[in-house]
Amino acid sequence: MHRFKQMIALAAIPLMSITEVGMASSLLLPNAAQLAGRWQLYPEQQQAEACNLRLSAGEGALTGDLDCAERLVGLRPGSWLVTPDTLALVGADGSSVVHFNREGAGRYAWTTPQGTPLVLERLDK
Repeated sequence: MHRFKQMIALAAIPLMSITEVGMASSLLLPNAAQLAGRWQLYPEQQQAEACNLRLSAGEGALTGDLDCAERLVGLRPGSWLVTPDTLALVGADGSSVVHFNREGAGRYAWTTPQGTPLVLERLDK
């Protein structure tokens, strides 16, 4: 019986290591430099209505079709930032923030107060 318990304990060590590595890598957050680039903002399933945006790493600069983004989001974005679990568009006035939740590499989503799901998707991966 002692030998059996020892075998179970030895087998558990690699499993715990794999689990810890997997959990640690899932907590790695992208930084602004990694997210900088060309993105599209569009209503889910309606990519033809996409707004082209460029996120710059320096001071969260945001350029592109901001009029289009304002129509979709409901506020005119002036900059962007990375939070622990989101990519946020900050209103030009600096007081309003819309947090897009990460859905995968290069893809974030947010649902408007009216219930419209929006996608923020990276173009240059």
